[in-house]
Amino acid sequence: MGVRSANLEMALGYDDGQGFEGVAEVCRLRLGDVAEGVVMGIPMDPLQLLADQERALVRMERAVALAGRLDAVGLGSLCAVVAGRGQGLAERVAPPVTTGAAATAWALWRNTHTLLEARPGARVAIVGSAGPVGGAVAALLRSDGVSVRVDHGRTARRLGLEALAGAEEAVADAQIVVGAGPTGASLPAEAVAPGAVLIDVAIPDTLVGTPARGVRVLAGEAVIPPPGWRAGGWGRLYQVFAGYGPTQVYACLIEPLVLAVAGRSEPFAQGRRLKPDAVVAFAEAAEALGFHPRLAQGWRGVPGRRLRVRRRRRDRLRAALVRGRGRG
Repeated sequence: MGVRSANLEMALGYDDGQGFEGVAEVCRLRLGDVAEGVVMGIPMDPLQLLADQERALVRMERAVALAGRLDAVGLGSLCAVVAGRGQGLAERVAPPVTTGAAATAWALWRNTHTLLEARPGARVAIVGSAGPVGGAVAALLRSDGVSVRVDHGRTARRLGLEALAGAEEAVADAQIVVGAGPTGASLPAEAVAPGAVLIDVAIPDTLVGTPARGVRVLAGEAVIPPPGWRAGGWGRLYQVFAGYGPTQVYACLIEPLVLAVAGRSEPFAQGRRLKPDAVVAFAEAAEALGFHPRLAQGWRGVPGRRLRVRRRRRDRLRAALVRGRGRG
């Protein structure tokens, strides 16, 4: 952000960006001739955003004013969590404000089904089910006939599921774990069974510590944009430095774009509840524009078939070890 805004002190780390003038344009992204988006940067780290939410809200309001004429506003990262999950900002600006939760839930929902195709019948556990994203994904998977465990009693009762003691009990023996906690770092790594796959969107990451060997941790909200996606020079740098990589973006980035193109005045996601119907509506609109989620590790996509092959190899190895013990 310091380089982009010509703030040498910020770029070199001498200025922590806490001044009001630190809000600045990062890049512009375009979807063909359909829509253009601007990414505005607020130089506050996660702890600062959570500790001083009023200050974060004021800076988000300034970012909207600096961005120019807008048809929709989206909130990325922890900006979506502070100030009433978008409701505080919606009271101060004219365009509809959406948090990115619907897009994140869409990507998690679709990616969980991709994993289930590779591991049919796998047990699924959701960590962070009390939050908007986790609760919506649990409801969608439940309506699809998937057997899920959740880590919160209220969510379990709402969906007619068995209430468990917490996250550790929910993930016990689960082969697919969905990490959807809004503030992350909520599950001891040793609680995840060896060979399980964690699909994670939590910020920070869901796991505390180092997982067992064989546990695969994948990004749950990576999205492949359609051919008409144009990032420009700064946009490509942004995608790289934000961790997306040159060929993918994160789901929350596209939610305001989809909202604007759909011509909706009602946001897909705002506040502490996310309706599954809103996720379905977002899915239809995003996929019609050519956006598609994918499982990813770093910048690279991970095909479901690769996960299936890894599992078969592991099963063959276990069978060979069992036979070896029998002969001994």
